[in-house]
Amino acid sequence: MKDKPTSDDDPLDREFDFSRGRPNPYWLGVVDRTCVRLIDKDLAKIFPDNEAVNNALRAIADAATKTRKMSARRAAVTRRRTRG
Repeated sequence: MKDKPTSDDDPLDREFDFSRGRPNPYWLGVVDRTCVRLIDKDLAKIFPDNEAVNNALRAIADAATKTRKMSARRAAVTRRRTRG
């Protein structure tokens, strides 16, 4: 039985030289930029897929819309009342 080839046995590594390669500057031209978000590696471990991220963001959005929004003017009046 043959052993499975390792990455060192890959023939493409010997045939192609990628040392002068560079990232494609036009890749965002094919992707909708509003859908691409980058998160830190520690968060990627907590949220392993798109569904987990979307569920968490929806929960935060729901909580934010349920809280009572107060204008700056009303907040100033409330602060004055509680002080005096």
